[in-house]
Amino acid sequence: MGYLLGVSNLTSVKIPIEVRDRFAAAAEVRGITVRALLDQLSCQVEDAALMEQAARQMRQLREVDPEAWGNYLTEGGQWEEATIERLDA
Repeated sequence: MGYLLGVSNLTSVKIPIEVRDRFAAAAEVRGITVRALLDQLSCQVEDAALMEQAARQMRQLREVDPEAWGNYLTEGGQWEEATIERLDA
């Protein structure tokens, strides 16, 4: 148990010097550390991958089961209509 307490949660990644320097320059412009920049970028990449996966799944649903796709659109429209903020309220 004591051994685990001393283990760092950091790791190293070997990258070309030019890449490291580009990260350092980009981080400096933003006024953050390279570590913070990499964290931001990794979150953006993860989000983009999830959105791409969702788009693929929606495209597949539309192609494989047009009726289910129509139901999905109808339900989405109903949710949007039910949750819209009325300006005259």
